[in-house]
Order: sequence, then C-alpha cells, then structure tokens
Amino acid sequence: MSIKIDGYEFTDPEKFADWTPPNKAGVYAILANNTKIYIGQSGNLSDRGFFRNHHRYNCWIRQAGGSEDKLYISVHLMPDSTGSDRKKIESELINKLDPICNKE
Repeated sequence: MSIKIDGYEFTDPEKFADWTPPNKAGVYAILANNTKIYIGQSGNLSDRGFFRNHHRYNCWIRQAGGSEDKLYISVHLMPDSTGSDRKKIESELINKLDPICNKE
C-alpha cells in the first residue's frame, strides 16, 4: 500500500523505530500525530546514521510529544534520480506543506 502526498506516491508510514532504510535515493516525510512535520531528501536513505543523527531529530521528537514511538516515516523512492530531481520535489513539498521542523 501507499499514500499520496501532493500527488507523489509515498510508502505507507512506518514506525520510525522499526523502519529499515533502503539503500536507495528518495524524498522522505517524517510524521507525528498524522501531520507531516519534516520533508527531506537523500541520495542514499541508508547513509545518514538514519536518522537519529539528523540535525532536525530533536524537533521531530518534540513534535511527537517527546517519544520516538510516535514518529513515522514515509518515502517516495527515486532510485535513478539526481540530487536536483530530489531537491525539486523536496522544495515543492516544503513550500506547499510548510512542515514545522523545516522552519526551525
């Protein structure tokens, strides 16, 4: 199954703590309380120490009420994309959705 975010197909949201990042490029959405709180992109989703070392992780936790158990992730996979391809979609979604953790 999947979900649509502004016309783009994303994977069904998975609990952040249980998620195994694929070794692929894509745009991702971090969700808490059924709200998209962060949009990002990566050339390899498994490269980031995923995601507990991310510079916005503390914002995600705050938005999830202090618990990683309430964080979810959904991914729009783009295996053959360029950085420009991913950044275009990332920017489009940030501008349209205005996620809280992309602002702080």
